[in-house]
Amino acid sequence: MLKYFIFVCSLSCSIAYSQKAKIVYDIDDANEHYNHKNYLMALPIYKELLNQDNTNTSIHYKIAECYLNTHINKAEAIKYLEFCVKDPKVKSSVWLRLGQAYRLANKIDDAIKAFETYKQLEPKKKKEVEREIEICKNAKTLMQNPINVVFTNLGKEINSEFADYYPWISQDESFMVFTSRRKSATSNRLEVDGYYGSDIYKSKVQKGSWLRAENMGPAFNTNLDEQVVGLRADGSEMLIYIDHIDKFGDIYTASKKKEGYSKYLSFPENINKKIEHSACISADGKTMFFVRSEKKDEQTDIYVCKSLPNKEWSEPQKLGPEVNTPYDEDFPYLSIDGKTLYFASKGHNTMGGFDLFKSSWNAKQNTFSKAVNLGYPLNTTDDDRSICLTSDNRAAYISAIRPGGQGDLDIYRVKFMDLKQKMTLYYGKVILDDSLSRPKKINVTILATSTTNSDKFTFVPNSKTGKFVMALPAGTYQITISAPGFTDITDKISVSDLGLQLGEENKEYRLIRDNMIKKF
Repeated sequence: MLKYFIFVCSLSCSIAYSQKAKIVYDIDDANEHYNHKNYLMALPIYKELLNQDNTNTSIHYKIAECYLNTHINKAEAIKYLEFCVKDPKVKSSVWLRLGQAYRLANKIDDAIKAFETYKQLEPKKKKEVEREIEICKNAKTLMQNPINVVFTNLGKEINSEFADYYPWISQDESFMVFTSRRKSATSNRLEVDGYYGSDIYKSKVQKGSWLRAENMGPAFNTNLDEQVVGLRADGSEMLIYIDHIDKFGDIYTASKKKEGYSKYLSFPENINKKIEHSACISADGKTMFFVRSEKKDEQTDIYVCKSLPNKEWSEPQKLGPEVNTPYDEDFPYLSIDGKTLYFASKGHNTMGGFDLFKSSWNAKQNTFSKAVNLGYPLNTTDDDRSICLTSDNRAAYISAIRPGGQGDLDIYRVKFMDLKQKMTLYYGKVILDDSLSRPKKINVTILATSTTNSDKFTFVPNSKTGKFVMALPAGTYQITISAPGFTDITDKISVSDLGLQLGEENKEYRLIRDNMIKKF
């Protein structure tokens, strides 16, 4: 959305003081925030006004809308909407919103009942309501058959208390860019919707961990809203959406240089022809997918174009019904091998809002396969809008709201546990402290115990040389080296699976003879 105004109000602007210093909350100020979609500022005022008049159905409804349109806690909207529907004069559309609130809280059966009530009250809305019920049934089916994934929050080095979203990684998983609405030097004021403007941040992997995210700087980020919407596999090209005051709906490109990235440049008119939102470029740079709508707030679809010999882009072609639907599509992402297109859609068998899907390219038929939902809990009953994967498809990066997060949208690494996980190899040797009386053979056992799930891995060194090889999946392990007549040795190992290469590390352990035993 365009942000034409700089948000300069604060909660104090909504409070008037009488001569007795009693605080009076002004509903006109609350409504002004609400009408500008600044739900963050409107919410606390409405709640204070509700304390003064708990029977006001209109305030109950607007509080519910504030919760549904922020990431504070959407389930909180339910109790306010339940109050509203008890009012015989309430608009029938409140039942629709109550059904959506139930769905967002994963109360699927309650959602269906609310939608059925709405359908009875508004028979002309039958098609719209039946789609809502269909979405609920999709949710029940997907939730009954969850996929085996593990979510890891990237922590305070990457995430903030504000919205952090649209993560994109390089093919070797060593570099990442993402969008954040946190306060910064170039985004240091609140906008009309109550959030700070968006900037692009970057991070890289060092010693198996993501380093603290850095703002791309004033040469890249401005006082406008910049959002990164795609990254070429080798990191050589970044795709950006910028919210201009006098122009919106265009995609820009920035090329990687030694010192960072070049200033972004607009794509040609045949791509930035209407309103474009997001894009991706294949690893070889020859194919581009992007999202377009004809007019603001109209349906979005995914288009494709090819790089021509003269280095210009061909005329875009809209993808077929295997990908595009009568509903919105967004954020295409092409796998590194160019065979699978991932994207977000409100169509197909979504379980609510945008879901993430994939479709495979059939070279013989020159078409994509029928879209497949990536499954619950990767997808939720709320919006799930972007995804990028590692080159081996074992892990993905998404933004989501999950329990225990840093606040608002956070960036997560998701591991697909049904795929064989990468192993890190540890080569080493067990040495006896008393080499003069070393036996010809020694029976040593190395036990690695996971500190998170208590999984155990046992390794036995060569009885003559003491050499060993340990292969461990990602995790933190308590290592215990034991042998008859020697004191146990303990160690702790943290194994990361970031990056493409199979890790190899050297370890050496020295066993000390148990003082209580004189002979081996």
